[in-house]
Amino acid sequence: MSVLAPDPRERRTIALGGAVVVVAFLVSTVILPTVTRWRDREALIDALQRQRSQLIALGAHRPALEVALAERRAALEALPVRLISGRTPALAASALQSVLQDYASASRVGVTRLDVASAADSTAAGAPAIPATLAAVSDIYGLADFLSRVELGGRLLEVTELSVSPNPALRGDLLQMSLVVRAPFVLTP
Repeated sequence: MSVLAPDPRERRTIALGGAVVVVAFLVSTVILPTVTRWRDREALIDALQRQRSQLIALGAHRPALEVALAERRAALEALPVRLISGRTPALAASALQSVLQDYASASRVGVTRLDVASAADSTAAGAPAIPATLAAVSDIYGLADFLSRVELGGRLLEVTELSVSPNPALRGDLLQMSLVVRAPFVLTP
């Protein structure tokens, strides 16, 4: 049996088929991944250039932005009822404690106990709020002034419990008050 040599036409067909396979292999393993990486790199460069130009623009307008921020903060402070604010719930709780102590001091109320939670009340529905419990002693005028400040003061406070009772152990004119408040708060940057 003799092996027939392929004629030139068959050789060209086999060579062309082999070349097509080699080109397809090179396109799928080398050229397409390179083009994809190139496109991704160009997109990243464009995004970084846009971000850089935005930061440069912000830097150029920084004084105007700081003035606008100061105006907004001043407008917020000018509102008649303000929420307690702080960078964290613990700092907001500290601000609430300071507000209650200031109200008590201005009303000549002696605070015997002031417990402020350092985290928001998770059991209540609605806006996050910090609960506080206050026990105080004063005469009727001091307690009335303190409660007036809690109701009409510059901070939004929700009174959830209030009890006032005479204390026979103290002098006859003094009253014992127990107050539980919730203060909605906002976190500031």
